[in-house]
Amino acid sequence: MPGLVDPRLSGWQERASRRTDEAVRAMSQVPGVIAVIVGGSMGRDEHWPLSDIDLMVVSAEHPVAEVAARVDMCAYQMSEMWGTSGIYTAVDAGKITFDLAEAESVSTGSPTDSATALSDPRVFHGIDKMFGGYAAYDPHGVGHALLDWSARHRFTEPVVAGRTSHWLSSAHAAAESSERLASSDPTAAWNLIRRAGTALAEAALEKRRLRTGSLGRFWTRFEHLLEEHDASPLAEGLTSACHARADQELSERMPEWLTSRIELSLAARVLVGESVTAEQNARDVVLAYTGLYRTRFPRATDEWLRPWSSARVDLASARLRELCHEVRAG
Repeated sequence: MPGLVDPRLSGWQERASRRTDEAVRAMSQVPGVIAVIVGGSMGRDEHWPLSDIDLMVVSAEHPVAEVAARVDMCAYQMSEMWGTSGIYTAVDAGKITFDLAEAESVSTGSPTDSATALSDPRVFHGIDKMFGGYAAYDPHGVGHALLDWSARHRFTEPVVAGRTSHWLSSAHAAAESSERLASSDPTAAWNLIRRAGTALAEAALEKRRLRTGSLGRFWTRFEHLLEEHDASPLAEGLTSACHARADQELSERMPEWLTSRIELSLAARVLVGESVTAEQNARDVVLAYTGLYRTRFPRATDEWLRPWSSARVDLASARLRELCHEVRAG
């Protein structure tokens, strides 16, 4: 498919490396920052041309909330600046910021301690995002200690069980909430159905000690992983329940920027040799952006944000709750 190679993707590996280094330098200069960890696909060297840059930060001598806010603003400004070049790279930073005492406490605990601490979103997401990453700025060694903690605890039984339970509870709650909004706000209801489906997919992966690691490629990677582990019927049932099948018709009234993103995403996936069809790619991109768009524009009701067939929220919710029990028991 040579015609799909977009000129904006040329030199993508060098660009990713340079932007990661630039982001780390910028974060290291934020007052109070004493460690910067590169995590996610970039940290594990599993990135693709459209990967985000995931950064985790440790602070000292400044209130952790204050440092987190500054890091978040720095990340936003960095991404905005890069966007002027014609290709945007998101920097995800600020949400996972620990102060020194918190980082030392987390990194010296047992797997059971880590499982208990999963109620803190920074621990829940941090232990996964840090896994396989590297400390890019770490003059005091606390970043390396957190990375060692993630490597030792991420796939221990207490942590896997705790994360699976979290995803299942989130899926069940979102499915139930969707029915209450089905009549008054069907767009919000379908957003909750897709959120429930994603959480349930995460639970199914977690139980098998698997991870997709990519929001924009989530559903196709989920299907491939479950196929490799002889669980295709579960994947098919889940994608059908939340109307996330690749062969389902998408709205023809998608915004211009989303159509462009779909085209760029397919070109990027083909470029790195990923096995994906145009239909799978379009499905992945649309579902990645529906929740984000509705969060930023809570009154939006554009038809691309929900199935445009005669899909019923109550049936989707009921099926997802059945699948929650199936995953829990499996």
